[in-house]
Amino acid sequence: MRGMATEYSSISKVALALAAGSLVLCGQPPPLHPPDTNAPASARDAGAEVDRAMKTNPPIREISPGVLELGDVRIDKEHRTVSFPARLNLDQGPMEYFLVTSRGKTHESILKTDTEPFRIHLAMLLLDTNAGAAAAAGGPPVSAGGFISHPSKERLPGEEVSIELSWNVNGRETRKAAGELIFNTEQKSVMRAEDWVYTGSRVAGGLFLAEMDGSIVSLVTDPAALVNNEGPGHDNDTIWLANTNSLPPTNTAVEVSIKLKPKTGR
Repeated sequence: MRGMATEYSSISKVALALAAGSLVLCGQPPPLHPPDTNAPASARDAGAEVDRAMKTNPPIREISPGVLELGDVRIDKEHRTVSFPARLNLDQGPMEYFLVTSRGKTHESILKTDTEPFRIHLAMLLLDTNAGAAAAAGGPPVSAGGFISHPSKERLPGEEVSIELSWNVNGRETRKAAGELIFNTEQKSVMRAEDWVYTGSRVAGGLFLAEMDGSIVSLVTDPAALVNNEGPGHDNDTIWLANTNSLPPTNTAVEVSIKLKPKTGR
C-alpha cells in the first residue's frame, strides 16, 4: 500500500500543478474562450478539491507490480512505456499525423484513438519525463520563442521516444515500429524509428492544446502534438503516406506503446 500511496501522491501533485496553471483538461470539446482567471475559487482551493476527489475515487490503480492504469492508459514503470488503444483511421491520401483523437484531424491521420491526450501526458509525467513539464506547471510553453508555423523547420525540444504497435488477428500477434506504417515519398522509404520526440504539447490561454486539437503524434512540426517527428521531412506536409503493406486490418484493435529512451543529454 505504501507504493500505491506514493503513486497517488505523484499524480495528485501533477493534478495540483495543472489546477494551479488553470489548464482546461476535459473529455469534451473545450470552450471557445479561455477560462475566467478572475473566478473566485483560488488555485489552492481547486487543487485541494482535485486532491480530495482523487483520494475518494483515485483514477490510477496498480494491476501488477510496477504496472499502473490511468483510465485506458497503462503505465509500465520498469520498461518506461505508456500504452493505450487505437485503430486504423486512413490508409490512403496525404498524412500530417500518425495518430490523433477521434475529435482531431482525422482527415489526415493514419490512426485514431478515443484516449484523451491529457491522460497520456499525465502518464508520461509519472515516468518522469521533463518534456512539457514547464507548461504543465503553468510556466512558459514548450519552445516558447513565439509563433511556430505548422509545419516548420524548427525542431521542438523534448525527450527521445520510440513508438511500437501491436495487434492480434486469429490468435497471431503482430508487432511493428510505428515508422514501418509510414512512407516518406521524398526519401522513398519508411520512416526512421529514431526520429520521434516527446514534446508534451503547448499551453495557450489556459488550454492544453493537445486536448483541444486532438493531436497526439505528428509527422510534421506541430507544437500542439504530444509527440513530434524531428527527422527528415518534419517540415514538409506533402510527403507522408500510409505504408499499406504494413497496416493492421480495418477495425482491428491496436495497442500503441510510447517508450522513453535513456537520456542522451539532448
